[in-house]
Amino acid sequence: MELEFLLEARPLVLEGVPTHQIVGERAGPAAPVCLCLPAMGLAARYYLPFAEALARALPGTVAVADLRGQGESEARARRGDRFGYREIVEQDLPALLDALAERFWGRPLFVVGHSLGGQLATLSAVHTHDRLSGLVLVAAGTAHYRTWPRAEQWRTRLALSGIRAAATLLPWYPGSLLGFGGDQPRRLMRDWSYNAFTGKYRCAGSRIDYEARLAALRLPVLAVTIRDDPVAPRGAVSELLAKLPQSEQQRVEMDGVLSDSRWRRHFSWARRPDTVIDPIAQWIRARVRAREQTGARAAA
Repeated sequence: MELEFLLEARPLVLEGVPTHQIVGERAGPAAPVCLCLPAMGLAARYYLPFAEALARALPGTVAVADLRGQGESEARARRGDRFGYREIVEQDLPALLDALAERFWGRPLFVVGHSLGGQLATLSAVHTHDRLSGLVLVAAGTAHYRTWPRAEQWRTRLALSGIRAAATLLPWYPGSLLGFGGDQPRRLMRDWSYNAFTGKYRCAGSRIDYEARLAALRLPVLAVTIRDDPVAPRGAVSELLAKLPQSEQQRVEMDGVLSDSRWRRHFSWARRPDTVIDPIAQWIRARVRAREQTGARAAA
């Protein structure tokens, strides 16, 4: 059966949840379903080349979702919409996964998160782990400045202080003007800055202790790092994975698009997915096989 690629938006969730698109469909009860989440400031459509490649390689179904306030999401910081990590982690992502689980009932479900998308997917797994077969983190680590190489920490802290000041003093954080992160509401940037300065996660307005809940989480995790990535260096990835001591972890390092600058390599793998697709597809297929074997033993 040939893959059918559907690039139009599909209304799988209620109004107010970020729009998303089903990229590829493949019939079959064991065909995996993946939800891809973007980095801060990037639209979901940026990831279509990766999503199409992943759908072919599995083969399976891949959806790409806009985070609240980004891409085709109706929420806009410039219009005064106020939200932070809590709304995305506790409302948006569980609703998206519920919709996918209902539409593709019985099929293994994975989340593939890039950068901030990976961090938010990890936090949301506290609420959605019972629906997930695994979590893939691509170029995703904490924003904590102390995880950067020692020689770069002072510059990183200085940049973070500027970002925090802009998000505090202005009506919204003007990332599209400053060249980092896209336009974001102040509360989201406060959540991000808290992690950047302390290394810990909190969702303002939530009573949940995410650090404690992550430490107890049991979920297969694949971390794909980009060699010499200045946005998600090895130490940042290690700090994020260290928050998941009970989770089964695998880590691979890839070159990314070597013709690009180190900064661009953090993003450009999504446009040229051949640089990362094999280990991700292999890991997901292995998790699907393990799931099938567990089900067969339970039925015996």
